[in-house]
Amino acid sequence: MKILLIDADSTIPNLALMKLAQFYRDVSFSRLYIPYYQNRRKQVHYVDTTGYDKVFCSVVFNGNANFVKGDNITFGGTGYSLSIELPLEIENLDPNYSIYPENDTSYGFITRGCIRNCKFCCVPQKEGWIRQVSTIDRIVRHKKVKFLDNNILAFPDHLKILDELVSRKVKCQFNQGLDIRLVNNENSDLLSRMNYWGEYTFAFDDISYMEVIEKKMDILNWRKDWQFRFFVYTHPNMSIDNIVRRIRWLRKNRCLPYVMRDISCWKSKHRNFYTDLASWCNQPNLFKKMDFDAFLDKRHIKNKNRVETSYNLYFKNYRL
Repeated sequence: MKILLIDADSTIPNLALMKLAQFYRDVSFSRLYIPYYQNRRKQVHYVDTTGYDKVFCSVVFNGNANFVKGDNITFGGTGYSLSIELPLEIENLDPNYSIYPENDTSYGFITRGCIRNCKFCCVPQKEGWIRQVSTIDRIVRHKKVKFLDNNILAFPDHLKILDELVSRKVKCQFNQGLDIRLVNNENSDLLSRMNYWGEYTFAFDDISYMEVIEKKMDILNWRKDWQFRFFVYTHPNMSIDNIVRRIRWLRKNRCLPYVMRDISCWKSKHRNFYTDLASWCNQPNLFKKMDFDAFLDKRHIKNKNRVETSYNLYFKNYRL
């Protein structure tokens, strides 16, 4: 049986495709690198599926399935449908990393699901309540690992998991972020002793979180400057003030932001501002060393109107 696997737009090795590769063994593989960003020009990829018995395409980001054309392609992935799942006999397999030969990192979920119900997040609908689905032993295959758990600190036995990571000195990160609202003295101590890779990532989804974040930062008092990164969810329905106050607080407290723009930002009248803000915040070296106005001057040397518009939205909408 001839099998073709298509990775439409994953930014990391795609677990579902690697499990399909493990199940079917002898597969062909194509990676299309379709971008998520709505302001990027996207080309339609015409896939020749002639001679293949089965063709599977995984789509992570909404809308990108429209840029993959071919006969008899079975689509799946969060960007295509929240209801399509791998058969259990395939889901329970270990991934076959050979389709990503340049990869040097393990990926996997110790837990699936979440206790939260954030309006912008599909995890509760897709994965349900938090539960354990794998172990550290099954996931770790390389010298470093990225755990994809959506809310590991919400899992009742998370202290045992963190303690095992500490004792085994596993070089790791939870790249979907940690829920700072669930930080306490016990898990803070374990987090501080982990062989952590990169920044510890949390979420700062709304300015209303500021009070609890400030309290939890006192517990996380072992941190170094710029060692924490916060996802900053951004939506056109939010006031500019809501967004800017979070970013200024993070910079004042020497934490890195990562501006996560809702897809509707690209259709907003302020789309250029959101792009400028993300371009500054999401490049740590620039964010650390220059203010937003200096960044704008450097980014738009020949476009003073763009500089003035973004500058005014950032500084005139901010209030303490």
